[in-house]
Amino acid sequence: MSGYNKIKLICFDLDDTLWPCMPTIIKAENRLYQWLCLHKPAITRRYSLEDLRLKRLALASQRADIKHNLTELRKASLRALCAEFNDDSGWVDDAFDVFYKARQEVEFYADVEPVLSCLKEKYHLASITNGNADIHRTSLGHLFDYAFAAETAGAAKPDATMFMALVKTAAVSADEVLFIGDHPVDDIEASRAAGMTNIWLNRQAMQWPHESFKPDHSLQTLYEILPLLGLDRI
Repeated sequence: MSGYNKIKLICFDLDDTLWPCMPTIIKAENRLYQWLCLHKPAITRRYSLEDLRLKRLALASQRADIKHNLTELRKASLRALCAEFNDDSGWVDDAFDVFYKARQEVEFYADVEPVLSCLKEKYHLASITNGNADIHRTSLGHLFDYAFAAETAGAAKPDATMFMALVKTAAVSADEVLFIGDHPVDDIEASRAAGMTNIWLNRQAMQWPHESFKPDHSLQTLYEILPLLGLDRI
């Protein structure tokens, strides 16, 4: 447990840390596309789902002001379709809500619920995400004390904004926070730069890609965190 004695709060990235990201996104985009087929068939007759995805990515490259805000980016891409098809934008919020609801229907990795339930008995829990998933809209939201997202913070990881907001809101020092995530730069390097202890959750057993910095620990499952913290294995 050496090195972890000061930890008071454990913060998690969400996508690809607590659940697989792409299956969730694909499901949500498919559901939105089905809605468009029913309510805006002129759009889907011209564009496939992949076409719409490419149009949104192109818009993101043009709109640096909202690139961090994935909710606004998706809405902006829908409003651009309104302009293209000479349509009013009254349906945009309804369409986005279809996507957003599906975006929260995540399938947690098998180790998440038992380990987080165990950690919650001793630590405060938080999440920091660049995506527009909301941990409090999921089935495990009750376990989290704090949640921060790039779209409301105004900046995405690896920017320090959300990390600094977390320590301020939770009234802890950075060295009392353990950050766990899958992304070497956005999660590991960013939390290290913020003064936090970090764990690279390397579920795919990949090779560490950077020479200039390394994670404090690298684990393949959340179960491995428990002995590091001096907690009983599940």
